[in-house]
Amino acid sequence: MGDEIPASVFEGVLDNIPDPSQSTDLELFSAILTNNVIACFIFLISGVLVGVPPLIFIALNGFFVGWVSYSAASELGLGFVLMTLLPHGVIEIPAITLSVAMGVGLGYQIINKLRRRDGLQSYVMNSLNVFITRIVPMLMAAAIIETGLIIFFG
Repeated sequence: MGDEIPASVFEGVLDNIPDPSQSTDLELFSAILTNNVIACFIFLISGVLVGVPPLIFIALNGFFVGWVSYSAASELGLGFVLMTLLPHGVIEIPAITLSVAMGVGLGYQIINKLRRRDGLQSYVMNSLNVFITRIVPMLMAAAIIETGLIIFFG
């Protein structure tokens, strides 16, 4: 299936990431971090739609990463994909998964609120706290590693 999907399907997905040969390391790092923080925040807040969008987003994200990995492995080998994906993916994937889980939890809390149960406000505050104190630092570490890999393999 990976060979049959045209690259044009994913055009625009990485438009906000600058060309490494035409940007500074700080610009590249900032773009990667901003992209990942915004994506994770969207995963979290989209849970207000009863938790469904975060699940769709993570499925599409997994599909995209899988397609890119398959395509890269076909041309450059599995070792290259593992060497470039694992170092930052070990940090970034749990951050994304945590954002999605909190988004689904937010959807659950919205449903409970509709059933006149309490807990929505404290859940939102706790989720924002986790986002700021756990997810953003994880994404910063992942962006540092990812930027370094891009510069190294550039």
